[in-house]
Amino acid sequence: MRPINSSSPTKHPSFTTRHLSFPRRRKSILQNLLLLTITVFASLLCLTGCGGDKQSQPSTPSNSAESSVAISQKPNTEDTASYLAKFKFKAADGSEAINIKRYADHDKIEISFEGVQAILKGNTDRADRVKYRAVEGEATVKKTVAEVKLKDDSFKLVDENEALLWKVKYDDDKIKISNNEDGKDSCEIKIKSSDKGEIRDSSGNEIGNVRFYGDNGKLKVKDAAGTEILITKDSKFSLAPGVIMFKHIPLQHRAVIISEVLRKGR
Repeated sequence: MRPINSSSPTKHPSFTTRHLSFPRRRKSILQNLLLLTITVFASLLCLTGCGGDKQSQPSTPSNSAESSVAISQKPNTEDTASYLAKFKFKAADGSEAINIKRYADHDKIEISFEGVQAILKGNTDRADRVKYRAVEGEATVKKTVAEVKLKDDSFKLVDENEALLWKVKYDDDKIKISNNEDGKDSCEIKIKSSDKGEIRDSSGNEIGNVRFYGDNGKLKVKDAAGTEILITKDSKFSLAPGVIMFKHIPLQHRAVIISEVLRKGR
């Protein structure tokens, strides 16, 4: 039996460890709380500094000058809409003469040729008729240029009173245009080969030709002297642009006829 050493105090390790570690744990908790407080405070300062200016900016009134400018500069719906087909004809000097664009519910023809400036809009919501009106600024009432009445082998241009203006007749190898139902004194464009058509006036005189040039992909109309009148790269061989040579027909009517012959694939 070991004697009890009265001079050596009894050790209590659990008591000593507990009471020594508590101050250190409390100090660590306080440090973490202080760090968290600093982090939150810094975040609030950053949010106030970065986003405060944006939140403090006054909202722009809907009737302000800036708002009016933005509205007036919104693009026209037609300008941004996708057209289904396009035919651009240029004059000999390279300027745009006739532009035809087909949209889902209408056609648009822009004319800048022979001193004439015009924009025509043709409503295509009916399968057998297309009414072309001149677009003049923001006028609510558009002037009717012609109404086209379509058939399988022909079409007519009539005025607002249904009076005949021009009749276009399709034959196997040509198209004929007259101002009467019987086709008397008609002018015509006749196919001469797979890439060329002859343009003849009502007296049967050749006044030009329309020809597709495969080497450069251009369809050209030339007068009898060989001078280029219209050029396009948007079509293969077609008789349609040859109509431009019939000067006795008003230019707006010629443009409508060209558009309709193209629609027919002739």
